[in-house]
Amino acid sequence: MRDDGRPNHIEDALCHMGSGQWFGWSDSKNKVYANLIIHPKIWNKDYTGKIHADGLIDNPHAKPTESEVNAKLAELQEAWDAK
Repeated sequence: MRDDGRPNHIEDALCHMGSGQWFGWSDSKNKVYANLIIHPKIWNKDYTGKIHADGLIDNPHAKPTESEVNAKLAELQEAWDAK
């Protein structure tokens, strides 16, 4: 995200495509789609962020396509620009 709040990176889109830390990077210094990984397990949290007793669960999020990520980023940018 730019300093002014406008989404400008695929990470901005991914954060809007699922909740929690459901994705990561095989190279955290090079955050591009080719380095996107989907964690097999995620913490089971409620809306307040409290972790439930069952702890880690299977990640319900599938890896989005690069086109889906780019489309979401474009959607976020259009919404920001319209403000």
